[in-house]
Amino acid sequence: MIGSLRCAIIEDEPLAQQLLEKYVRRVPSLDLMATFDDAITAFEQLPAMQPEVIFLDINMPEMTGLEFLQAYPSPHPLVVMTTANPHHALEGFDLGVVDYLLKPIAFDRFLKAIGRVKERMPQTAPAPAANNPLPDEARTRSNTGPVTIDSPTADFIYLKTDKKLEQIHLNELVYAEALGDYIKVFLPDRFVVTHLTMTKLAETLPPDRFLRINRSFIIQLRHVKVLEGNSVLLSTGDNLVIGPSYRDAVKERIRREQIG
Repeated sequence: MIGSLRCAIIEDEPLAQQLLEKYVRRVPSLDLMATFDDAITAFEQLPAMQPEVIFLDINMPEMTGLEFLQAYPSPHPLVVMTTANPHHALEGFDLGVVDYLLKPIAFDRFLKAIGRVKERMPQTAPAPAANNPLPDEARTRSNTGPVTIDSPTADFIYLKTDKKLEQIHLNELVYAEALGDYIKVFLPDRFVVTHLTMTKLAETLPPDRFLRINRSFIIQLRHVKVLEGNSVLLSTGDNLVIGPSYRDAVKERIRREQIG
């Protein structure tokens, strides 16, 4: 199908595999190229097929989804992970996955993941953060807790990381990305993952400094280096796509700072 996204399913559970195939068939913009019930066969055959999206189960025998993704030739396709354990999804964030689907997978949640995939589809060069993750020692991961802020005029927020609160200075917050029920907050040299909604984060961050550019991304204006077409280039080198319903507002907001 012209204009459709080439996708593949790697899932060893027959019922989950059948459900994903059913969901893919219900979305006209998806073109299912292949379904695999083991990661080793998929690893051998998928590179030649050049899929754009992979629905990848985490728990599989012989080779897990995480092991598959770590070994897959770079740059790898966009990946939506499927899992029965939400804690396993945190490991996938380190490998640049777009989203994860918690089993049993609901169709509306599947559609939300497809929306995030489409927002991440590169219109120029792929975003470095997705396919070239930072070193492990430069990362901080968390899985619980809301954002808290000291006061409306504070220049920092606190993110709950595991069982502690970590202070994040707003000047260093380059952008935030929604990943399922988590938020991935990018700093100049690392990122933090926390259990939080994008709406809550948007309400917490000062609107004169931060701007939502699509359903999955909030950026800080001071880190925008280039606005070109329907994308913004950030100080980290990441090129993010502006969502159709956000374009007029984003361009107008950025152009307010224009001189001449």
